[in-house]
Amino acid sequence: MTRPVTVTLDVEDLRASAEPEDRTVRMTEQVLDLFGRFEVRASVFVVGDVAERHPSLIRRIAQEGHELGLHAHAHIPIASVPPKQFHNATAGARAQLQDLSGQEVPGYRAPMMSLVPLSAWTIPILAELGFRYSSSVLPAPSPLYGWPGLPRRPFRWSDGLIEFPCPLVRFPGVDLPYLGGTYIRLLPDIVRRIGLRRATPSEVLWTYCHPWEFDTHEPYHTLPHIGRLASRIAWLGRSRMADRMGRVLTNPIGAPLGRIASDLASTDLPVVDPGAPPNLGPMARWADGRLRER
Repeated sequence: MTRPVTVTLDVEDLRASAEPEDRTVRMTEQVLDLFGRFEVRASVFVVGDVAERHPSLIRRIAQEGHELGLHAHAHIPIASVPPKQFHNATAGARAQLQDLSGQEVPGYRAPMMSLVPLSAWTIPILAELGFRYSSSVLPAPSPLYGWPGLPRRPFRWSDGLIEFPCPLVRFPGVDLPYLGGTYIRLLPDIVRRIGLRRATPSEVLWTYCHPWEFDTHEPYHTLPHIGRLASRIAWLGRSRMADRMGRVLTNPIGAPLGRIASDLASTDLPVVDPGAPPNLGPMARWADGRLRER
């Protein structure tokens, strides 16, 4: 039997300036319509500056029964701002989401999975601000951001915050985030089916996507913080994204991550000290972050 998969959506505006048309609301509403056709309740992580510009979008997400999470105050790598600024901006963005939605915002997702050893100082801040869980790490070498060596099942940071690591499937020489948007767009469905078959009972499976991945009419532009090559990849396969996600949504759907975090709150989970350096081999050191500025 196919394992249930929680559906998550990252709502962000990746324009480098205000000159291109802001298509965020239009495309997010299309994805919400898709979720509605399949009666899916998702965990929707919204960037703070998007919520500030489009409050009616936040209200619609909440009214349709989705869980709200914070996708940072701005879509930049989380180590790009100093600790005090991160604390204040994150607190303000979370409060704004809660005011607009009328619900608690229990979860945090770092842009681009940029919770890595360099940014581990953010973890106690997230716990201090009242977040109950994070889904911000890719526990393997990654062309953008990864944290190899972390558990591949839910674990607890030493300050109490629960972490839901990005699900991975192992193929010879590579770990793939097979439920992530880029991989759903570009890889055949058999990869996802293999990943689901190989998933262990202790894993919490979640898929993620972005509204821009469904946008076949957006003019190409280089995206900030990820470089030219990764930007080109972001435009590939958009015409088939709606069909691919539709097939994902026909499978059993898991509960929103906040509900799962509540169920796990009193259970024994592996505890990870974010200050302990990972023991990386030479291939992991070479592979990690190779596409950030290319």
